[in-house]
Amino acid sequence: MATIQWDLTMSTGIDAVDNQHKQLIKWLNDLLAAMSQGRGRGEIEALLAKLGGYAVTHFGYEEDCMTKYKCPVAAENAAAHLDFISTFNSFNEEFERTGPTSHLVVRMESELLRWLVGHIKRTDTQLLPCVKTTGA
Repeated sequence: MATIQWDLTMSTGIDAVDNQHKQLIKWLNDLLAAMSQGRGRGEIEALLAKLGGYAVTHFGYEEDCMTKYKCPVAAENAAAHLDFISTFNSFNEEFERTGPTSHLVVRMESELLRWLVGHIKRTDTQLLPCVKTTGA
């Protein structure tokens, strides 16, 4: 199973956002490991709830930062967050119906890990020059 680690290519210039990304990555890695190892439904449900709730909180904070630092991709970022939440919710609903099937685990691993890393590296890192410009 693939896992991801935060690295400097994911830096946004805002420690709080970077730390939140590290937490999201850790919990996503934990969730996928729990599912692929066939751990109990209760443990997986708790991880899904924790990851989903934290993502929403993080997205709100990050969107506020993009607005504050006048980041030109703020609207694109907010739209991408809505897409992620929709995809995550559909996976969560499928898990509720079918449990941690191997098909679901593979799709979540592929789509969620790829989305998170790609989004951080392509969109969230565009905060860095905005933060530097303001001297924050």
